[in-house]
Amino acid sequence: MSQSSRPRRRQNRLGWGIGILVVIGVLVAGFFLFNRDQPSSVRLNYALTRPQRSPISATVNASGSIQPQQVIDLTFASSGLISEVLVQVGDQVTAGQVLARLDTRDLELRVDQAAAQLAQAQASLDRLRAGPSAAEVAAAEAQLAQAQAQLRQTTGNVTEQDLAAARAQVEQARANLERVLGGPKASEVAQAQAQVDQAAAALQAQRDSLSAAKTRAESQLLQAANTLRDRQAEYSRIYNENREREQQLARFGQSLPQSALDTEAAALRAVENAEEQMRQAQVAYEQARQAEITGIAQAEAQLRSAQANLERILAGADPDQVAAARAQLAQAEANLNKLLGDQRAGSLAAANAAVASAQANLQRITAPPSEADLASAEAQVASARASLAQAQLALERATLTAPIAGVVAEVNLEVGEFYNAARPAVVLADLSGYYVDVTVDEIDVAQIAVGQPVILVLDALPNLDLRGTVARINPLSIVQSGVTAYTVRIVTDDPPASVRPGMSASADIIVAEKSEALVVPRRAIRAEGGQFFVDVTTDPALCSLDIAQRPLQPPLQAVAVQTGLSNEQIIEISSGNIDENSCVYVPGVDARIDLVSGPSIDVRSNR
Repeated sequence: MSQSSRPRRRQNRLGWGIGILVVIGVLVAGFFLFNRDQPSSVRLNYALTRPQRSPISATVNASGSIQPQQVIDLTFASSGLISEVLVQVGDQVTAGQVLARLDTRDLELRVDQAAAQLAQAQASLDRLRAGPSAAEVAAAEAQLAQAQAQLRQTTGNVTEQDLAAARAQVEQARANLERVLGGPKASEVAQAQAQVDQAAAALQAQRDSLSAAKTRAESQLLQAANTLRDRQAEYSRIYNENREREQQLARFGQSLPQSALDTEAAALRAVENAEEQMRQAQVAYEQARQAEITGIAQAEAQLRSAQANLERILAGADPDQVAAARAQLAQAEANLNKLLGDQRAGSLAAANAAVASAQANLQRITAPPSEADLASAEAQVASARASLAQAQLALERATLTAPIAGVVAEVNLEVGEFYNAARPAVVLADLSGYYVDVTVDEIDVAQIAVGQPVILVLDALPNLDLRGTVARINPLSIVQSGVTAYTVRIVTDDPPASVRPGMSASADIIVAEKSEALVVPRRAIRAEGGQFFVDVTTDPALCSLDIAQRPLQPPLQAVAVQTGLSNEQIIEISSGNIDENSCVYVPGVDARIDLVSGPSIDVRSNR
């Protein structure tokens, strides 16, 4: 029984094997019949195409985010209550338009006070320059007429009282002449010199303190700028690392960890904080610089006034004053001589002296002012004018105006609140043009020049054809992930309203163009031994066959070529045994994809 059972088992196994082969044959036949009926489902791991004559543009691709051409943070120069807010976010404003105001009542009072002080100083200077008034001249002329009349009089009985009075007049006139001839008193000179020294010391103290304050503000501004650059560099590094890691994870269907996103957000906040600190430091520096200018101007005006006063005292009496003192003494002596005897001669001498004195007084009144008096008055006017300018500047700065035309992007003001410079009062953005800063590595940057055209594609607006131009290339390099690169700024004017600041943008910088060139897909080029090759089919007619009729692997021939311009899709064949009739082999590409116009509809739907 054991011998008979073995042939049956072999027969059963043989029957099962034949049955399996029949089933496989039916499945294979059905597969080929199905594919013959549906040639579009045939998938070959290559594509065939013919070289074409076509325009070509060589481009350098980079990416960044689109930003307004100008964003200005506007702040008030001083603190105060907010009285008016005239704009809101989204408003379009023109250059010079008023945006907001602080309460200016106290500032207006200071302007009025400074204007009154200037008017008073100017009036004193004008009066000094204009000379005596008509009434003063008339009084001096009347005094001269009286002296001339006295000259014609010869009278008087002399009494003891007359003699005592005449002697006293002589002594008084002699003392006055000695005082005039003796020059200024030491106490007056010392006091004037002390005022000059005090003004000079105050000027030096102002210079030292205000310069130190400005230097500290400038140092703080520099520190803030360095901190901002450090925060920007750190954020750029984290951002680029996250983008690279995100692309790598996306290949495996994974997303970037939340910790990485949190790190990136923290770095961005650090950049924003550093920007705010820098803006505050810049405002503090401008305030310190203006305070230095104004403070030194006031101290210098005070010093000039003190010096002019000292010069006037040191100059002593002028010739007119000496002549008047001498005439007064002569008159007193003549009057005394007349009383002591020789009445006629004494009377005549006294009368002549009186006339001389009156003439000297009239000459003194009508003489022009001294240089010292003019310098002192002019210094007072200059000091008052500086005070008025400072008060007017403070009043003007209480009104916030738009320096440019633009759109209000941010308003941090509320009527009735007390303003401080912790945040900008108004942020103004000029949306008439945009720019994109992109990073180009050192290999590609040599091809880029200012003025080259650029095609910008926004991720949020893929159908928008936005044109731009290379505006500048940063001369200093940066290092990102160990790669040396340069920042290139691209500008675009008159963008449509759909463009928003911060949108991600891909830039194709056109570095070279040809109106016609023989081109093939980039994937068709391969390098070997320092030479470029294109594989072409030995039978050019294969390009004309349907996909279903093409072999799984066509016979190929390698052709050495020289290449020219290229971009991400195509490359120029500048020389080589290739023409429009050649059938070029492109490996690793779905055969249903048109290498010029893209994949067919069914291929797109299967993605």
